[in-house]
Amino acid sequence: MPPISLTDTAKVHGGPELSNAALLDFWRWGYSDLSDDDVKGAFAEWIVQKLLGIAATRRILWANSDLITSSGVRIEVKSSAYWQSWKYLDESGQPLAKALHEPTSSRGKIRFTGLMAGDSTQTDRSKKMDFKSDLYVFAFQNETNLDRWNALDLSQWEFYLVTRQKLVDRGWKSISLQTLYNEFGALSAERLSVLGREAIANVEAESEAKQTG
Repeated sequence: MPPISLTDTAKVHGGPELSNAALLDFWRWGYSDLSDDDVKGAFAEWIVQKLLGIAATRRILWANSDLITSSGVRIEVKSSAYWQSWKYLDESGQPLAKALHEPTSSRGKIRFTGLMAGDSTQTDRSKKMDFKSDLYVFAFQNETNLDRWNALDLSQWEFYLVTRQKLVDRGWKSISLQTLYNEFGALSAERLSVLGREAIANVEAESEAKQTG
């Protein structure tokens, strides 16, 4: 059966111990730090989904592609940032007197990995690695000043849109931020929204042409 549809006010039940605990409390505890690597990755997928106008009600963590349109176009989203919470918070979640690491000044040291992977829907994982999506969106939170860092501010993000064929032609299993910048140029959120939708339409048209041709 499908999972229960939850709202942020849904309460834990079945016993008195957590009778006042709501789903929103769980989100605050586990997922409210958008500079945490794991959470930032999910957040980047969500904002790309919104920018591209893709209808989806939830994230499927194990899917072969991060986003899948209603027409079947597959999109992978990779994300990174200058800042991660482990650099400036202690184990209690309190700010350190001094950050452990300052952001790297070299874009060449920032890399996006895992561009090729096996088929997560198959039990036989011995099959070769491949590019499993039609489009790849690389999202980078580029604010270097920790006092101004805000994942909710789209002006602090830059995006790169790359087709599967371009990755195949270049044979890239990973790619640096600098290479993306040099090869494709950074897109604002607004430009990604426009060009991303055009790219989806192009994939749809190519797929239709193959089916009818």
